Amino acid sequence: MADASLVLARAGDDDGALRAAIAAAAARALHAEIACLYEVQRGSRALALAASEGGRGAPGSALQRLPLDAESLAAAAARAGVVQVAPGGERAAALLDVAHLRAQRGCSHALAIPIAFAGDLRAVLLCAAAQPTLPHAEAVEIAVALAGLFGMALAAAAARALGAQVAELEREKGELERSREQLQATLTEARRTEEALRLRGEGFARAQKLARLANWDWRIEKNELIWSEESYRMLGLPRDAGPLTYETFLDRVHPDDRGGLKRAVDLALQKAEPYRVDYRILRPDGEERVVHTVADVVRAEDGTPLRMIGTALDVTEQRRVEDALRLSEARLRLIAEHASDVIFRMRLGPDGGYEYINPAVVEHTGYPPEAWYDNPRLFLSLLHPEDTGRYHDFVERMAEAGGRLTFRIVDRSGRIRWIATHITLERDEGGNPLTAIGISRDVTAEKLADEERERLLEQLAAERTWLNTVIEHTPVGIVLLGPTGQQIAWNQRAQELARTASPDDLGGAACLRLPDGQPLPPSECPAMRALRGEVTTARELSLGRADGGILAVLMSAGPIVDGNGKLLGAVLAFEDITRLKELERLKEEWTSVVAHDLKQPVTTIIGYAAQLERRPHVADAVKARAGHIQASARRLGRMVSDLTDISRIESRRLAIERGPVDLPALVQAVVERTEGDTAGHPIDIELRGEIPVVSADAGRVEQVLSNLLSNAAKYGDPGTPITVRLEKRGAAVETSIWNRGRTIPPEEMPLLFERFFRGRAKEERVVGLGLGLYIAKGLIEAHGGTIWVECPGDGDTAFYFTLPILTG
Repeated sequence: MADASLVLARAGDDDGALRAAIAAAAARALHAEIACLYEVQRGSRALALAASEGGRGAPGSALQRLPLDAESLAAAAARAGVVQVAPGGERAAALLDVAHLRAQRGCSHALAIPIAFAGDLRAVLLCAAAQPTLPHAEAVEIAVALAGLFGMALAAAAARALGAQVAELEREKGELERSREQLQATLTEARRTEEALRLRGEGFARAQKLARLANWDWRIEKNELIWSEESYRMLGLPRDAGPLTYETFLDRVHPDDRGGLKRAVDLALQKAEPYRVDYRILRPDGEERVVHTVADVVRAEDGTPLRMIGTALDVTEQRRVEDALRLSEARLRLIAEHASDVIFRMRLGPDGGYEYINPAVVEHTGYPPEAWYDNPRLFLSLLHPEDTGRYHDFVERMAEAGGRLTFRIVDRSGRIRWIATHITLERDEGGNPLTAIGISRDVTAEKLADEERERLLEQLAAERTWLNTVIEHTPVGIVLLGPTGQQIAWNQRAQELARTASPDDLGGAACLRLPDGQPLPPSECPAMRALRGEVTTARELSLGRADGGILAVLMSAGPIVDGNGKLLGAVLAFEDITRLKELERLKEEWTSVVAHDLKQPVTTIIGYAAQLERRPHVADAVKARAGHIQASARRLGRMVSDLTDISRIESRRLAIERGPVDLPALVQAVVERTEGDTAGHPIDIELRGEIPVVSADAGRVEQVLSNLLSNAAKYGDPGTPITVRLEKRGAAVETSIWNRGRTIPPEEMPLLFERFFRGRAKEERVVGLGLGLYIAKGLIEAHGGTIWVECPGDGDTAFYFTLPILTG
């Protein structure tokens, strides 16, 4: 904007130079290759080319004249009164000027700017370029600002032209008045006729109409007023309204201005003050106009006023322009006074100094504007020592074209601040710099943010290097996946385990199987589960290698999310558990051998104890001890059986002999066979609806039922009932065992089905190894069912398990 103002100032009072300067300033400010200035011709309702800038030669005939109702971008801006931007595609071809600029000059981007002042459209600027160099919003903002600036420039030029016309008319009037005075003594009557003819002359009347200038002659003694024709138009009266008198004229003066006007007339007649006054008139249609009047008093030799001759100039538009300029200046000053950036203007040269600096300088430096006015070199004392050289280099370059510089200062409190300054120069006619206009912004926060960002980037790079090193050298295979499942990276260990340098689809369902060799369902693939947000922890799977081999692995997977929870990908980690599997096999063999070797002596002990207990001549004390030996041996036998089952479950060698099982009958039989373990607890069996036959191993199901009934008796309150419920649920039968007593603590719920976990019954320790529920879980899952526990409240505890219904 400052460059545009400087270009317009250089144009001076030459209208042609002003229009050319407007086109050149618009082309520079908007980075346009072509700028055409059109003036509005109201009589012919058209836009006529007044000046152009850029391009190869003058614009073609198609751009010389654009009707206001034509399909063109410039006409659309004139009609709408707002900046118009050329549309793209086929719509642009329908616009006369846009299509011509695109076809003839290769300019595919254009905008049209209406230039108006005080609501009066004066011209339209059409700017075009092959490629836009400014963002759309910034270009429109600059265009709106240029429209206001150019509108004021054209209005000021019109005002200067009007003033020149007034001066010329004043000169002509003076000459005519002197001629009339010379003839007054001898041709009094002829002078009246000559004056009337002069006032009514066509040329003079036309000039007065164009200049909105009227003249009048008041013969005070006769109270006779002679008015020019323009006076009637100025007052809004028809020409046939009859003679105008002083009183008629006063009736048209605004009531608020009437008293001041009369005082000015009285003072002029009394020789106290010259007659020069502004006042408002009210036309019959209610329109208000501002009139500037100047008059001289013709006196007799004794000083008596004889006549008052004057001119009246309609300055309504001029006053509006002046008011708008004052308002614009006030707004600009208001903006500057309240801006957060430092805005300054300073004279250059030996006698240079600050002409203006806004209050924001206190916030930036700690020194008020007065200190800067008093000491023009104050800024040099604030420069950071390390930036002094750069600043002086900038000052030397600035003399050529201004510029930008970011540097540090030390403010009054000793704080270091980063300042970004942009300076524009104003020059004289010889091109010598006169003043510098600048804007300085405190960018300390931005600089610190940049430094912090660089520090964080360096830290991130270091952490990434550290993480890559850890991943690459970890003994576990690691694969990183993208959000769509594509493999991003894998470490050396992953390549070694997969026996390939490019493990495509590693971790996918295609190369993974269940430990028993069955295909892994895609929905259970750890990678897919991780991309769904699920976590897989240490799941045993079989990995198909590139060489055709199979590797037992323990695989974990989880999602990778950012701070907002957005999925970024997934990570897979797997390790070779071949040695662990071998150790597990050896452990299972050892357990099986130990269990087998223990069964025979346990059976022998039970047999001898039973014989001893049945002998009739044995003392009761001996029989009691034999019973204790028999109970302990049976308990030991159950423990051995449990250890055997655990070994088979964990090695997946548990034999399940499926067959049709009548579950209600089996439940009834088990209840009867476990009466000793559930003594003191009545047992109810509820059948909810028809219970179909299930496919199961009756012996294994009895083992589960016996364990659950025994636990219900152990952990239930004495004398409370135990309820067994059976109900069909989809393709399975659901069995639940309910008891009432101590509620399972929430912290124990996840541990109930773990090995060797034992709860408390009746606040006493429970005898056993804590393997019952673990074995029950393995047995039910081997049938393809599920087992779980619920505590619905009121002291109730329920263990559930499901078995599949027999099909076929």
